[in-house]
Amino acid sequence: MKTVNKKFYTLKQVSKITNIPIHTLKFWKKEFKMQLKQNSTGRKIFSQGDIDCILLVKHLRQKEKLTLTGIKKRILEMKRKPKSYNYEKKRQCLLWVQKELLAIRNLLQQSNCHE
Repeated sequence: MKTVNKKFYTLKQVSKITNIPIHTLKFWKKEFKMQLKQNSTGRKIFSQGDIDCILLVKHLRQKEKLTLTGIKKRILEMKRKPKSYNYEKKRQCLLWVQKELLAIRNLLQQSNCHE
């Protein structure tokens, strides 16, 4: 992902920054009811917050394989409970790390018993 220090971006610039085709950005803009500002010539422009939202949608769609309905639900959950959502994700991650570390410890103990 390319980053540029600007306040507002055109659709073409956002497409290059996010590596998302323009037609997909237009669809997501409509689907997720993004309220974009207009520049002095009346063209729609994207803020960094808009780009962050687009990147979140991209992550949820491509990495977590959610449908558009699932993405809308997830974003709504995140808005309603931002702290608890983040807490739960961190908790799940830590539990996974703990499980992996216990498995490693068990392997090490088994290898020490065989020596």
